[in-house]
Order: sequence, then C-alpha cells, then structure tokens
Amino acid sequence: MKKYYVGILSLLFLMLAFSSCDPVCSRISEGGIVDSTFLKLDVHATTDGGNQIVMINNTPKVGSYWNYGTGLSSAQNDTVVLPFIGEQTITFTGLCDGGTVTAKRKIDIKQIDHPVSPEWTYFAGSTSAGKTWVWDPTVNYVYGEGGYLTEQAPDWTLISQAQTDDPDGYMVFDLNGGPNFTKYKADGTVNEKGTFSFDMSSTKTDPDDNSQWSIGTLTLTGATVLSGHLVGSTDAQYKYDILVLNDNVMILCAAAAGTAAWDSGTFWLFRAKN
Repeated sequence: MKKYYVGILSLLFLMLAFSSCDPVCSRISEGGIVDSTFLKLDVHATTDGGNQIVMINNTPKVGSYWNYGTGLSSAQNDTVVLPFIGEQTITFTGLCDGGTVTAKRKIDIKQIDHPVSPEWTYFAGSTSAGKTWVWDPTVNYVYGEGGYLTEQAPDWTLISQAQTDDPDGYMVFDLNGGPNFTKYKADGTVNEKGTFSFDMSSTKTDPDDNSQWSIGTLTLTGATVLSGHLVGSTDAQYKYDILVLNDNVMILCAAAAGTAAWDSGTFWLFRAKN
C-alpha cells in the first residue's frame, strides 16, 4: 500500500512539473487561447536602427499571422524590409486551438539602410513632406471611360479637369510612420484620410495581343483618389489597376467586377506637383 501511495504521489508530481514548465502548451492542449504574456516573440532590426526587420514566433503550437504595415505574413520566421522612418508597430495574431490572441511589438527605424521597392518613392517621394499629386494639366481629359484591359486613357466619356468633382483638389502620399494617403480640398482642408498599399505582382494582360496592360494594383483604405468612383456610379472606389507610374505620371483604371475586355473602364490621369 505504501508503494502505491508513493507511486501516485510521484505521478502527480510529474504532472504538475510538466504543466508548470510549459504553461503555453498546457493551455493550448486544453483548447484554450494563450494569454498574450506567454507569447515568445522576437522582433528586431538586423542593424542598429535599420529598416530590415526580423519577425520570429517561438511560441510552441501557436500559428503566426503578422501584419507589418506594408503586407502580411503567415510564416513563423520572416524577414521584411520596411520603407518607413520612425516608430513602427508590428501586429502579431497567434492562431491557437481555441481562437486567436493578438500582441503588438514596436520598433524604431532611424535609417533606410536596405533598398526598398522604387514604387514607394514614385508614390510618396523621399522626404517627410511626402509627394503631392494633382489632375494632369498636360492633357485635355483627366477622367472618363474607355476600353477596359485594352486602352490607356479615356476615349468614350471624356471629362476635363474643370468638369470633375474636385477640379482643384489634391492628394498627398507620405511614409511618415506608415503608408499614409490624404485627399485635400482646394482650400487645403482634409477631405479624406487613409492608407495605401500596392502589389506590383498583380498585373493584367490585353487579351487582344497578350501584352501587359497593367503594371500593378493600388489599394486605398479609408479614402479614395480625386473623383474616386466609377463613371456613372457614386460608390467609393478603393482598388485600382496601375497603368503608368513613375516620378511624374500616375494613370489608374478600375471597372466593375467581371468587366470584360473592351467593356467600360474608368480612367484617372494624375501628375506629380512640382
């Protein structure tokens, strides 16, 4: 009998020791959600104050979902390059058996010592002031309809700058702490404010000759471009095909879901303000 009690006590001791040494695994095995204080996350720059960031989730049995401002990652261990200067917040969502847990980690970027995609500079410039975009004053028609997936500018419904919703409005893209987008009225007051992102791998081809038609996709959140709706619609348009983007010119197009080639697409023609 004495040996029996000793055996039971030994078993209980081992169970307690196991559960106390790894509370994270214990909580997950019970189908619960891990408390954020138990997450084992390592987020750091590869150089002092640099813009290349390593994100590591060392938490056992917890899946990863990182939001680092310019994109998302589901890797347990990932390295990204951010184009921003200043304090950045990286949001981690842990995937547990019983649900999700969220935690934030902050980093301070003091220098851009790893190259970033040139599109960041095309959109937002290289200074804290950002980059201002206006309707293109060098063309007669800055907004209108044309053949989707086939044309590069409007040639059906033609709308001049003076005929747009906001002829003297302007837009500013900047990278002060994140990818910021602000649309202003002519008098300088803020019309809408949000964020922007782009995907230069999201391209489309002209089915007539299989040539590349668009060079990427621009997505705005919380705001739209000037006259930010399809021609004939009042619904806000937040996603655009990028047809041209360089230091001086930005041409965008969008169409209703399912629009076929040569059906109606809406075009926006902008130019960087010097």
